[in-house]
Amino acid sequence: MNDPRLSLLLALADDELILGHRLGEWTGWVPYIEEDLALSSIAQDEIAHARMLYEIASTIDGRDPDALALGRSPVEYRNAVLCERPNRDFAYTVARHWLYDTADDVRLRALRSSSLKELRETAEIFLLEERYHLDHARAWFSRLADGPVEARRRFGDALTKAIGEAVALFEPLEDEAALLSEGTLPRANEDLLAEWLGVVGAARTEGPTGDLVPTSTGAMEETGVQASLAVPGIERRDGAWVHAGGFTGAGGRRGKHSDDFEPLWAEMTALYRSHPGARW
Repeated sequence: MNDPRLSLLLALADDELILGHRLGEWTGWVPYIEEDLALSSIAQDEIAHARMLYEIASTIDGRDPDALALGRSPVEYRNAVLCERPNRDFAYTVARHWLYDTADDVRLRALRSSSLKELRETAEIFLLEERYHLDHARAWFSRLADGPVEARRRFGDALTKAIGEAVALFEPLEDEAALLSEGTLPRANEDLLAEWLGVVGAARTEGPTGDLVPTSTGAMEETGVQASLAVPGIERRDGAWVHAGGFTGAGGRRGKHSDDFEPLWAEMTALYRSHPGARW
């Protein structure tokens, strides 16, 4: 990528597209129709947001939005690994949904100050629509965290599986120094990560459940605010959660994906590759 702005735009767009595709896989499979409609609507929003970001990127890259979304090889995608993981069970989907949308809220609020006018305006639009996603995620967080023992246990296990890779949503981008100096990215990813950890830490220490901490067995333990988030590289210092190590599950921002990605890519791009010129 010659233009550093592309690394940011594609990271944002690919996250939305890939996660939207994963959420869309729940259509027809969730326990009741209201949730079927909710997740289908969120998936549709994410894919629509991806298209808007690809449209901005196309003015820089030269390829049309369809080619950027569906015409690249797997190693060219810049989504975080978290987004490509299979849905597993509903508890995992909710855990990822909550972690992703709290992170997305942090970064979108920062992007309202971007020097790239189109991105700044798009972030404002996204925030209006993402409010519903965040409310939905928070409602399910509370429902499972304050639910029966089995719900708490399964949700704790899901958070344990997802939270380490969620940290890599803030993995530093290629040419991040240039993005920061130009103001395209108003704040460093490390700074955004610190803010997000504060949001996550607060949510896990408030409410009637006490501190919602997954143990090594997936059970939920109420231990107070000094407990660990149980994520490698995350520590509590002076009353705040801080990032003090490497990124678990990192690499997506540089095209290094899990074994789960290529089958998803093959399915997602099959029509585009089989019928050049098809519209999505």
